[in-house]
Amino acid sequence: MVIRLRSVTVASSFKDPLPTGPSKGDVYSGRFRLLNVVPQFGRAAGAAVGTEHSSLAITSRTTAVTHGVVSLPGGTITYGGRGRLGSSAPIPVLGGTGRFAGARGTLTVGGGASPLNTYRLTLP
Repeated sequence: MVIRLRSVTVASSFKDPLPTGPSKGDVYSGRFRLLNVVPQFGRAAGAAVGTEHSSLAITSRTTAVTHGVVSLPGGTITYGGRGRLGSSAPIPVLGGTGRFAGARGTLTVGGGASPLNTYRLTLP
């Protein structure tokens, strides 16, 4: 299953303990509205179909841990993992609820202010 959604920021926050600037211990958090890129979930392209809450915690000068929960019609998708800062490598999908229970796969996040999120899922 492939799901393509445009992510629009609703709210974001940044905790920046000393030292100032990107460093270990900094945490970025955000809430996003998710819009269909193509018709899916019984709704047209451009329709709002879900929300996402995510965080990214810097663990060193070059690495971070990310975690997020995506709420969509019929259930949720949970993703997370460790990676290199600035990397465009896919993020592991760890599971889900409802129609996405037991989901595995990846999330690839595009660039820009409203990135394209592509979920490639395998369901049991």
